[in-house]
Amino acid sequence: MTFDADVPDGRFPAGQQPVRGFVRGRDEGRRIDLPNWSMLVKVTDGDTLGRLTVLEGRMGPRQPGPLPHVHEGHDETFVLVEGRLRFRVGDGFHTAVAGETVFASRRLAHGFGNPFDEPACYVAILTPSGYEDYFAVVAEHVARTGALPGRALTQELMAPYRTVLSPSLPDPDAVLPR
Repeated sequence: MTFDADVPDGRFPAGQQPVRGFVRGRDEGRRIDLPNWSMLVKVTDGDTLGRLTVLEGRMGPRQPGPLPHVHEGHDETFVLVEGRLRFRVGDGFHTAVAGETVFASRRLAHGFGNPFDEPACYVAILTPSGYEDYFAVVAEHVARTGALPGRALTQELMAPYRTVLSPSLPDPDAVLPR
């Protein structure tokens, strides 16, 4: 369902965002599937002329998530909807619970995962858009090979998205595997 504004000639000046709104249903959006982790891209780069992307992520229990990394070109905001996720933001660690928001600006090392026994759901806002395409590339690799890429290939796949891996830090309150 869309809610577009009327424009006299139906065209917008180059680079100007169309005046529009829409509703994407619960299961609608560009689906990206990774092992024990899925995303639905709800607001795309095409919807916003690349200004932002909104995605819904569902991360299964005991999912380590992405390796710690640094984005040069975008900021990320995560809003926990259900469950818990363990975040690294800079040199600190935090267990986020439903209702909490975690922000990581560009050039700040961060990462997250779900070391807990229950699934988690979150909404991520990427400003500007683009990094969701990295996850699609990883999903294509998994579909083709049956495995997540190793560290070296991850670095190679992240490079076009102006992202690099950062050194790992020990989490003083890590949830230990059972």
